[in-house]
Amino acid sequence: MKKILKWLFVLQLLVNVCGIISAQAQRFSVAGGNELSCAYYEDYNSTSGINAVMVVYGTADKQLRFESRNTDPITWYTYEDVLTPLPSHSEGRYSTIELTASECGYVVMNGDRPYYLYVIDYIKHPLVLSSVSVEEDDAACDVVTLNIDGSGDEMYYYAFNSMMPYEVNRDIAIGYNTLQWNEELLQYEEVSREVELNQFSSTYPVAAPFCNTVFTVYGDRFLEQWDMMQEVSSDEYVTTAVEAQAKATQTYREALNELDREPSGLGGSAPAEIEFNAYYTDAVTHSEWQFSRDANFSSITHRYTDDLLRYTFREEGTTYVRLVVSSNNESCVYECDPLVVTIGTSLLEIPNAFSPGTIDGKNDEWRVAYKSLVEFRCWIFNKQGVEVYYSENPGAGWDGKVGGRLASPGVYYYVIEARGADGVDYKRSGHINLMRSKRGGNDSSNSQPTE
Repeated sequence: MKKILKWLFVLQLLVNVCGIISAQAQRFSVAGGNELSCAYYEDYNSTSGINAVMVVYGTADKQLRFESRNTDPITWYTYEDVLTPLPSHSEGRYSTIELTASECGYVVMNGDRPYYLYVIDYIKHPLVLSSVSVEEDDAACDVVTLNIDGSGDEMYYYAFNSMMPYEVNRDIAIGYNTLQWNEELLQYEEVSREVELNQFSSTYPVAAPFCNTVFTVYGDRFLEQWDMMQEVSSDEYVTTAVEAQAKATQTYREALNELDREPSGLGGSAPAEIEFNAYYTDAVTHSEWQFSRDANFSSITHRYTDDLLRYTFREEGTTYVRLVVSSNNESCVYECDPLVVTIGTSLLEIPNAFSPGTIDGKNDEWRVAYKSLVEFRCWIFNKQGVEVYYSENPGAGWDGKVGGRLASPGVYYYVIEARGADGVDYKRSGHINLMRSKRGGNDSSNSQPTE
């Protein structure tokens, strides 16, 4: 017997190395009894060297059967503290024994090759689910605790020649609904969630749902295979958890002479028009946009309760905008990551010449180059002091026409008064040279005289 044990132990090491697992499991089967098939448990640790773990529903009047792939003799043993031979019946490639013991391991010697099986009787570890309820908590903002009334012992199997237990996962499931953000549709959608428990637990924390829901506990994997699934459900749970999404969209001007008009982030050249949209989950009863000049929001400069907020930024510098939502009585509060809006310093550059009406169409309008101007007024006069152009839009320009006709070439004068987002006041004046090529689209006969 000692020689057999030593020899089997060496082969056990070989099995560990070869990793002979689920392909060999199907050589074992159960017959007789209550006609409930055995449940193969295949998620076991391959280092155990076990070829199959069987979970059976009772052992009465049942037989274990092994199918050989050759004509070598077959011998059965049980292993616990010692290796014990068992009486068997062979017929062709099949060998059968009476299933009289569970919670123990079996060894089948097929010629000189061992196969290892561990048998667990489910009736000794039944799952019983009586009820499920949600633990009372007025501020279940992140986690809710389920109280599960029932029982279900842990199940283990052991490798040959080892006292190390391996846990059998029962895969008991908890199902419920919650809300999930859909970035493409820009809305929260109701979705189902499932949490798996390896073993039965009388209390279990789950992520707080964002909508009212019913919690259902069902299982386990073995009862499901036998079509004997147990299931219990809670009363409807009224959620208090909140979550939100803050989105911002900036409207850009089309003026090509405005610098930094489409920055990589929010802001750029003032005035910057930004639309803020708030999206939130069912339990939210209050939402607020908060504006601050510091990232920690130690001082809040503006508060708005609009879900859709349109705001124009006119001051240079960085503004932090965050969305804060809360449930009734502010029992649960959620703060979105701040949106950062940066307005640059102002700039005003004035050209002194342009050539309207030329064939190539280049430099045919007089426009200032600018950035972050929140106020602007521009006058252009001819030599006699007659106003030929006025605008309050720095993005616009003079096309060199007066009364719909091109003005005569020559010197014109501008006066500009403007204010930047950084508080800089601009008061500029100077001359403009209106030039025209001899190949221009209009000759002097179609030009407006300067006099």
